[in-house]
Amino acid sequence: MLSALLLPASAWPTETFRSMCIKTIEREPPSNRGIATPGLAQQAFVQQCDGFWARIHAGPDGLVLEKFDRTERPETRMPTMLPDGEITQSPGRVKKAWLSGPTGIYSHGILGDPVEASALNVLTAQGQKITYRIDQRSVFEDLRVRLVDLDGDGREELVVIRSYLEEGSALSVFRLGRRSIRPLAETPPIGQSHRWLNPAGVADFDGDGKIEIAYVETPHIGGTLRLYQLGIGGLHQEHEAPGFSNHKIGSRMLDMSAVVDWNGDGTPDLAVPDASRRRMRVVSFAGGKFSNIARMAEGPEIMTRVLATDLDGDGKPELLYGLADNTIVLMRP
Repeated sequence: MLSALLLPASAWPTETFRSMCIKTIEREPPSNRGIATPGLAQQAFVQQCDGFWARIHAGPDGLVLEKFDRTERPETRMPTMLPDGEITQSPGRVKKAWLSGPTGIYSHGILGDPVEASALNVLTAQGQKITYRIDQRSVFEDLRVRLVDLDGDGREELVVIRSYLEEGSALSVFRLGRRSIRPLAETPPIGQSHRWLNPAGVADFDGDGKIEIAYVETPHIGGTLRLYQLGIGGLHQEHEAPGFSNHKIGSRMLDMSAVVDWNGDGTPDLAVPDASRRRMRVVSFAGGKFSNIARMAEGPEIMTRVLATDLDGDGKPELLYGLADNTIVLMRP
């Protein structure tokens, strides 16, 4: 049985919030590694289009938004990075990672403009800057580098969307060496130009003790959720399921999914919108079997990042996200 607490933007205190437009929803502490992983945020904030912030509280009678003077973190930029690119960070050997080398050779524009990246950069904990450049047959059709330990060796791999001019997108994994970045593994390209994918989350989704990375292939034209595992010889597909979308064409929002143990069985589940992005789905791959374990009623389009939270502090998971009509949804098991 699902319950959802809905707060239309018109219900915001008019004396505090003049604009009724949701710009973004963010978690605290922020996730800096670029991809959804297990863990519940204890605090969440919503920003309006006019810049005002509010903290979201959850209680038995509904959601409450409290005006909050949120200190903006100074934006960090690195030389030659993409104008709309992001920096991912880690306490490990990779201190910072980002994409650079803007290029217009691949005129897809799925992320809002035709400018993509041609280089992958790392700043190590020792202060060494290392760059990997790709050839003219492909681009990094992405905004960030994801930092993920896919093989459980304690060292994070670098995961990025690589799009080939003739064959479309693939999920590429790189490893940081002592003085260089080298390719480690890659999924097969989709097979057609201007076909894209978007990562959804990282966890041991089937409970076999090994990490899988999930992504939605072609999220705009009938997306397929695919789970890959890094093993001998590269990345191997473990599972797939049709009918998902975690991105809107032209949007820079890449975080429309969450990793959460929804049914409390100890195995992480995956929350991803359906192909229309009008219904949230929570799916499980526990024991190697795909199942739908939760589904919201269809409504306005999901527009914001999806957060796994515990705003009421009861230790149970929630899903928090915003809709196209400026409604904030808190979904509970």
